[in-house]
Amino acid sequence: MDNHLNPHQQDAFIEDALRSQPLAPMPRDITANVMAQIQAVPAPRPFQVTWNDFAIALVISVCIGAVWFSILNLPPFALAQIRMQSILLYQDFIVNARWIVPAVLFGLAAILSAMTIPYLRRQLAN
Repeated sequence: MDNHLNPHQQDAFIEDALRSQPLAPMPRDITANVMAQIQAVPAPRPFQVTWNDFAIALVISVCIGAVWFSILNLPPFALAQIRMQSILLYQDFIVNARWIVPAVLFGLAAILSAMTIPYLRRQLAN
């Protein structure tokens, strides 16, 4: 087709050709050909677990077990220190968190506007 035609003109030419050209009879063996192609497609391979999957699962479970064992066997003084530091961190976060709400809201507005502006440009260009 001519590259200088817009999609509407191309569609018009195709519609005109479909209406003006005579219909060809359907071949009798088309069903057999289609069914032969459908049956020739191999079945997808079933999901298989490899040795890498087992190794990764083993490493992750050993790491989780080591963390759990070390937390259970901490001395009481270390647990008290961790608890005290977590309370201080929480209080520091609450005291200094006044800026978080406006920052989150302005950030959300910026993200939404960045997602919307290209769509509006396309709509206004048409």
